[in-house]
Amino acid sequence: MVGRKRPLATAALIVASALIVVVAGSCGSGAGDDVQATEIEFELLDGGSTTVGAFLDRPLVLNFFASWCTPCVTEMPALESIHQQRPDIAFVGLAVNDTPTRAREIVADTGVTYATGIDPNSAIGNAYEILGMPTTLFIAPDGEVVYQHTGGLTADQIADHLNTHLTP
Repeated sequence: MVGRKRPLATAALIVASALIVVVAGSCGSGAGDDVQATEIEFELLDGGSTTVGAFLDRPLVLNFFASWCTPCVTEMPALESIHQQRPDIAFVGLAVNDTPTRAREIVADTGVTYATGIDPNSAIGNAYEILGMPTTLFIAPDGEVVYQHTGGLTADQIADHLNTHLTP
């Protein structure tokens, strides 16, 4: 009996090690790999289409949200508040796994005025390797992700991240 357990334990250890290598290899920081992400076209909630790259004439705060994500909805007024205070920073919100109707409702309910759109098939989120929501990326004008935060943010935290990562 002991002889059989050892090969099974060894096989399980090999499989677990292989999974760790695969997962670790697929969980990069996203920084530096963002050229393709900036060119993926998305539909704006108020009509028309654009790309993330179109906003990179200045630093960018890119927020991934969903109407069904409570922390996402909670942080949207904080993002809007900083957006109003910092015209030198572009803000974009992208709804993920959501309908345009629900996304528009949440944008209206939270008073968001910055650009918002729908991430087509999560293509942009996948390109930036987001792993949860909300996720907020702080992106330099050259397209480099200088900081990524998963989880809700307060207005003070957003301002601190801007000052630390995007303000010279």
